[in-house]
Amino acid sequence: MAENTSSTGTKKQQLIKLGIFVKRDPSLTSEELHERWSKMHGPLVKGWPAEKGIYRYYRTPPEMTSQGLGIHDTAGNRDFDGAAEVTVENLDILPKLVEDNFFSEFTKPDEASLVDPSSVRRTIGYEEVYVDQGKVVDVLTWVRTIME
Repeated sequence: MAENTSSTGTKKQQLIKLGIFVKRDPSLTSEELHERWSKMHGPLVKGWPAEKGIYRYYRTPPEMTSQGLGIHDTAGNRDFDGAAEVTVENLDILPKLVEDNFFSEFTKPDEASLVDPSSVRRTIGYEEVYVDQGKVVDVLTWVRTIME
Protein backbone atom coordinates (compact mmCIF):
# COMPACT_ATOMS: atom_id res chain seq x y z
CA MET A 1 0.00 0.00 0.00
CA ALA A 2 1.45 3.32 -1.05
CA GLU A 3 1.34 5.88 1.73
CA ASN A 4 2.00 9.61 2.17
CA THR A 5 1.75 11.48 5.46
CA SER A 6 0.71 15.15 5.70
CA SER A 7 1.93 17.67 8.23
CA THR A 8 -1.24 17.00 10.28
CA GLY A 9 -0.48 13.27 10.53
CA THR A 10 -3.19 12.25 8.08
CA LYS A 11 -1.94 9.56 5.72
CA LYS A 12 -2.95 9.10 2.10
CA GLN A 13 -3.18 5.38 1.38
CA GLN A 14 -4.02 3.29 -1.65
CA LEU A 15 -6.37 0.43 -0.83
CA ILE A 16 -6.31 -2.36 -3.41
CA LYS A 17 -9.58 -3.15 -5.23
CA LEU A 18 -10.17 -6.54 -6.84
CA GLY A 19 -13.15 -6.46 -9.19
CA ILE A 20 -14.69 -9.80 -10.16
CA PHE A 21 -17.24 -10.25 -12.96
CA VAL A 22 -19.00 -13.59 -13.44
CA LYS A 23 -21.58 -15.42 -15.48
CA ARG A 24 -23.86 -17.79 -13.61
CA ASP A 25 -23.60 -21.55 -13.81
CA PRO A 26 -25.84 -22.52 -16.76
CA SER A 27 -27.97 -24.68 -14.46
CA LEU A 28 -29.11 -21.60 -12.51
CA THR A 29 -31.42 -18.76 -13.42
CA SER A 30 -30.25 -15.24 -12.66
CA GLU A 31 -32.69 -15.12 -9.75
CA GLU A 32 -31.37 -18.41 -8.34
CA LEU A 33 -27.77 -17.17 -8.60
CA HIS A 34 -28.48 -14.00 -6.64
CA GLU A 35 -30.69 -15.77 -4.11
CA ARG A 36 -27.94 -18.32 -3.33
CA TRP A 37 -25.18 -15.68 -3.50
CA SER A 38 -27.04 -13.53 -1.00
CA LYS A 39 -28.47 -16.14 1.36
CA MET A 40 -25.92 -18.96 1.23
CA HIS A 41 -22.55 -17.87 -0.18
CA GLY A 42 -22.48 -14.52 1.63
CA PRO A 43 -23.16 -15.95 5.10
CA LEU A 44 -20.70 -18.78 4.41
CA VAL A 45 -17.79 -16.36 4.15
CA LYS A 46 -19.04 -13.78 6.68
CA GLY A 47 -16.35 -13.12 9.27
CA TRP A 48 -13.61 -14.84 7.27
CA PRO A 49 -12.80 -11.75 5.20
CA ALA A 50 -12.25 -9.44 8.18
CA GLU A 51 -9.77 -11.75 9.84
CA LYS A 52 -7.88 -12.10 6.55
CA GLY A 53 -7.52 -8.39 5.87
CA ILE A 54 -10.49 -7.67 3.63
CA TYR A 55 -11.88 -4.23 4.39
CA ARG A 56 -14.95 -4.39 2.19
CA TYR A 57 -16.83 -6.82 0.00
CA TYR A 58 -19.84 -6.00 -2.11
CA ARG A 59 -21.72 -7.64 -4.93
CA THR A 60 -24.31 -6.49 -7.42
CA PRO A 61 -26.49 -7.96 -10.15
CA PRO A 62 -26.06 -6.17 -13.51
CA GLU A 63 -29.68 -4.92 -13.50
CA MET A 64 -28.82 -2.60 -10.61
CA THR A 65 -26.38 -0.67 -12.81
CA SER A 66 -29.07 0.44 -15.22
CA GLN A 67 -31.71 0.87 -12.50
CA GLY A 68 -29.47 2.93 -10.24
CA LEU A 69 -28.12 5.14 -12.99
CA GLY A 70 -31.44 5.52 -14.78
CA ILE A 71 -29.91 4.03 -17.90
CA HIS A 72 -32.23 1.74 -19.81
CA ASP A 73 -29.67 0.71 -22.39
CA THR A 74 -28.41 -2.71 -21.28
CA ALA A 75 -25.37 -2.72 -23.58
CA GLY A 76 -22.53 -4.28 -21.63
CA ASN A 77 -24.77 -5.50 -18.81
CA ARG A 78 -25.37 -8.81 -20.59
CA ASP A 79 -21.67 -9.61 -20.45
CA PHE A 80 -21.96 -10.79 -16.85
CA ASP A 81 -24.58 -11.98 -14.36
CA GLY A 82 -22.96 -10.58 -11.27
CA ALA A 83 -20.07 -8.55 -9.96
CA ALA A 84 -18.22 -8.36 -6.69
CA GLU A 85 -15.49 -6.12 -5.36
CA VAL A 86 -13.02 -6.92 -2.61
CA THR A 87 -11.01 -4.16 -0.92
CA VAL A 88 -7.76 -5.08 0.83
CA GLU A 89 -4.88 -3.14 2.36
CA ASN A 90 -2.20 -4.46 0.02
CA LEU A 91 -1.54 -6.88 -2.84
CA ASP A 92 0.14 -9.42 -0.54
CA ILE A 93 -3.25 -10.29 0.99
CA LEU A 94 -4.81 -11.61 -2.24
CA PRO A 95 -2.59 -14.70 -2.72
CA LYS A 96 -2.91 -15.48 1.00
CA LEU A 97 -6.69 -15.58 0.62
CA VAL A 98 -6.47 -18.14 -2.18
CA GLU A 99 -3.96 -20.24 -0.22
CA ASP A 100 -6.15 -20.29 2.90
CA ASN A 101 -7.73 -23.68 3.79
CA PHE A 102 -11.16 -22.08 4.23
CA PHE A 103 -11.05 -20.87 0.63
CA SER A 104 -10.15 -24.29 -0.79
CA GLU A 105 -12.52 -26.25 1.47
CA PHE A 106 -15.62 -24.03 1.46
CA THR A 107 -15.50 -20.90 -0.65
CA LYS A 108 -14.11 -22.32 -3.90
CA PRO A 109 -16.50 -25.32 -4.04
CA ASP A 110 -19.46 -23.04 -3.31
CA GLU A 111 -18.35 -20.62 -6.04
CA ALA A 112 -18.07 -23.55 -8.46
CA SER A 113 -21.75 -24.34 -7.91
CA LEU A 114 -22.73 -20.71 -8.60
CA VAL A 115 -20.64 -19.46 -11.49
CA ASP A 116 -19.17 -20.63 -14.77
CA PRO A 117 -15.44 -20.69 -13.90
CA SER A 118 -14.42 -19.97 -17.50
CA SER A 119 -16.41 -16.72 -17.41
CA VAL A 120 -14.65 -15.10 -14.47
CA ARG A 121 -12.95 -11.79 -15.28
CA ARG A 122 -10.93 -9.76 -12.79
CA THR A 123 -9.60 -6.24 -12.54
CA ILE A 124 -7.21 -4.80 -9.99
CA GLY A 125 -6.89 -1.14 -9.13
CA TYR A 126 -6.78 1.08 -6.09
CA GLU A 127 -8.76 3.65 -4.15
CA GLU A 128 -6.99 6.55 -2.49
CA VAL A 129 -8.19 7.14 1.05
CA TYR A 130 -7.02 9.41 3.83
CA VAL A 131 -6.46 7.90 7.26
CA ASP A 132 -6.16 9.84 10.52
CA GLN A 133 -5.62 8.04 13.83
CA GLY A 134 -6.39 4.69 12.21
CA LYS A 135 -9.70 5.74 10.63
CA VAL A 136 -10.58 6.69 7.05
CA VAL A 137 -11.54 10.36 6.94
CA ASP A 138 -13.72 12.29 4.55
CA VAL A 139 -11.28 14.23 2.36
CA LEU A 140 -13.42 17.39 2.16
CA THR A 141 -13.87 17.52 5.93
CA TRP A 142 -10.15 16.99 6.42
CA VAL A 143 -9.24 19.76 3.94
CA ARG A 144 -11.64 22.19 5.67
CA THR A 145 -10.09 21.31 9.04
CA ILE A 146 -6.52 22.06 7.95
CA MET A 147 -7.58 25.26 6.14
CA GLU A 148 -9.15 26.75 9.29
